[in-house]
Amino acid sequence: MKLFTVLIGIFSIFYQATLGADLGYIRSTLTQHFSDARHHVSNPAYKRQAVQFIYDEFQKHGLNTNYHNFTFREVSYTNVIGVLKGERFGTYKDEIVGVGAHYDTVDITKGVDDNGSGVTAMLESLRQIAAGNQGDNRRKNTIIYMAFDHEEYGLTGSRLAIDEWLLPWLTKNYGKDLELLKPNGIIVLDTVMNYNSSTQSQVIPPEAEQIFQLYFPKTVKSIASDQFKGDFLATIFRQDLDGNLASTFNSEWLGEPQPQFEIEMFEIAIDADVNLFGHFLRSDHANFWKSPIPAIFITDSANFRGQMQQCYHNACDNLANILTDNNVQFLGKTADTIAATLDKLADDTGTSGASSVCFISALWLSIGLMQIIP
Repeated sequence: MKLFTVLIGIFSIFYQATLGADLGYIRSTLTQHFSDARHHVSNPAYKRQAVQFIYDEFQKHGLNTNYHNFTFREVSYTNVIGVLKGERFGTYKDEIVGVGAHYDTVDITKGVDDNGSGVTAMLESLRQIAAGNQGDNRRKNTIIYMAFDHEEYGLTGSRLAIDEWLLPWLTKNYGKDLELLKPNGIIVLDTVMNYNSSTQSQVIPPEAEQIFQLYFPKTVKSIASDQFKGDFLATIFRQDLDGNLASTFNSEWLGEPQPQFEIEMFEIAIDADVNLFGHFLRSDHANFWKSPIPAIFITDSANFRGQMQQCYHNACDNLANILTDNNVQFLGKTADTIAATLDKLADDTGTSGASSVCFISALWLSIGLMQIIP
């Protein structure tokens, strides 16, 4: 009977993988829950509804779900965190993997791309992961889902989620010797559905052009050879420290259908001065790097592509401009890749490439980050 249950679980995972993303769920989630400002002053009621929806989705799909409430400058905020325990939970063999996205917005934007898209991709990946978690079938490694508040003003929510929730939670469940943990790390999603196949729609920040040419020559050449089309998802990571997570995500993306949706890798050299990469430190992954915890940053490049050059943090980041068929399919491939990456790393039977990475090994890089992250 146990073998039968395991086989059913394996079949469920395979079946879900062949189905791919539920584009109807993606559309309805964006339309109903992430199509208006989620700001504590300009639209607090809609923001509370979004928080409740995330919490309910986490619970519905079997996560041990928690609110992490915090106060910053006399205003209350809420992170939502969910845990899917693996067989190795509570042991130093547990190579934890996670995904996170902020749900808040600035006051005047609808925030469909920034960052309704990231939260929606995260939730769709959870739906797929939960479909393969039937009966007694459990993945070996623990998966953590994190929805961050107050990203738009100093990356505050993720910083406090790490300091006040994650690190104490790790100590409680794994012991004080956290340097023995070798996590796969966290995928951070921020503005991930703006696809643009027009030539010259992708911009490299003018002030950073020389830096890009120096540190990412192959990637810049690849984008240029494609006539600067904004038809790719960018993966930003640190050489060696986040390499296993990045390479797995890249491999899973390339294994998905719809090759017109491309991927570009921005690998920050191990000896590079992180102060040179200000544009690459604008989301919650920067706090994980500072911690230091492995993390990769997944983005469509935000205000450096197409109409988001004008709509980033403005009212036109809305359903009318962002909810197109191409963008929904692009987001669907992103969600599929997240689910496949989480599933692969959570079910890894041996020590992963992350085994060479521990919290202490990245401290040297954290020193530079401390100077530039608010």
